[in-house]
Amino acid sequence: MRMTRDGSRLFISLNQAGKVAMLNVSDPERPRLLHVLDLGPGSGPHYIALTSDERRLVISDYFLNEDGFGKVHAEGDHKIHVARVTHDGLTLDPRFALDFNTAFATGPARPHGIAIQ
Repeated sequence: MRMTRDGSRLFISLNQAGKVAMLNVSDPERPRLLHVLDLGPGSGPHYIALTSDERRLVISDYFLNEDGFGKVHAEGDHKIHVARVTHDGLTLDPRFALDFNTAFATGPARPHGIAIQ
């Protein structure tokens, strides 16, 4: 979950649904759903971060896979997505397409957290 500095917008990752929701929470008693960004089949958005100018939302698409021994298998698609943030919506920015399945010579990786400077 992330909120804009002014407290008017809230972003929530909906992992198992493969979506990110944007809400207007300027009136906390009456939050309004503004937009739902669908990241497509096989996605599993987990960690989200706003850039410092709040114009982009960076989304890691992997939570946890405990392989054969665990109960959690939220694999996602191993990608980092970037969405443009407007006053009332989100749109995927195709210029940012980092696929951790193919980005490294050593094989697939699992992007979990995000650090933005």
